Amino acid sequence: MIRHIVLFRFRPDLSNTEIRTVFEAIGALKQHIPQIRQYSWGECMSPENLHKGFLHGFTMDFESAGDRDTYLHHVRHEALVADIILPSLENGSESAMVFDYAMS
Repeated sequence: MIRHIVLFRFRPDLSNTEIRTVFEAIGALKQHIPQIRQYSWGECMSPENLHKGFLHGFTMDFESAGDRDTYLHHVRHEALVADIILPSLENGSESAMVFDYAMS
């Protein structure tokens, strides 16, 4: 299993409703990309104050790296990134952090 972790720094003018809409659109990809096994998202609630401004994020689980790659290159994912996600971020792709690992 591969866990795909993505953290975002949204533009400060975005409302909570607009942020929720972004994450709902990401979650809707599961209807079109069956390789997505699990999806969840949320706002940072760590008391450690090490978030470096990345206050929202999501995780997705995939059976394999190949399934993850299918998601990454899917036309719906690419369109969502270009049309909704990147314009919502403070500094485009500089305001996103991605970390994947093989779950044991």
